[in-house]
Amino acid sequence: MTVQKALKAALRDILGPCARTHGFNGSAPTWRKSTSSGDWAVVNVQSSSFSSAENLQCVINLAVAPEPWLRWTRAKLGAAMPKSVTENLGLYRERLHPEGTAAGQDGWWEVTDAASAVSAAEDMVVQLDVAGWPVIEKLLRREGMLEQVRTGGLGHRKQPSAGVFLARAEALLLMDGGPSPALDERLQYALENCTPQQREHGVEFDAWVRDQANLAH
Repeated sequence: MTVQKALKAALRDILGPCARTHGFNGSAPTWRKSTSSGDWAVVNVQSSSFSSAENLQCVINLAVAPEPWLRWTRAKLGAAMPKSVTENLGLYRERLHPEGTAAGQDGWWEVTDAASAVSAAEDMVVQLDVAGWPVIEKLLRREGMLEQVRTGGLGHRKQPSAGVFLARAEALLLMDGGPSPALDERLQYALENCTPQQREHGVEFDAWVRDQANLAH
């Protein structure tokens, strides 16, 4: 049995049932959960592209994509928008690592046989219980995601213009409440602080959000 098959079996038997108890559907390596408002969460076990049939490294990717964020992404991508919500579409994106991984280090589980696959899956359940499921549940509530954006905590996502990115994210979360001073302030900040290269995109974003806010009013 290859380590890929061993890991798939361990995820199916150990992580899959745990994911379903938290309202997620799917099968290894990806599980998804949606809300009535159209927000999505994704849990994905990513295997390294450098893995072999005898040795595999893997890590857990978490993502939460609020419906307004997906709406804007769909407006940008059009027909290129994936049919299923994938981890890379998340507004919030984070990784979970094996127990004992030092802070700031990108540790991966290592699978070399069936026993280590089971051990990895069991530790994944532990890490999800500690820093996965509770975070996802918080961020699937609009007020929880709004708080997360306002504190700048969007996981390991790195943006060259973090302030502008966060302002746009907050504007998207506010727009369905209709026009407001808070929405105006976030849009103005994003437009005034974007780079010259971002200006055209910024103007397009500003107009789109304001249209959406007027429609919701």
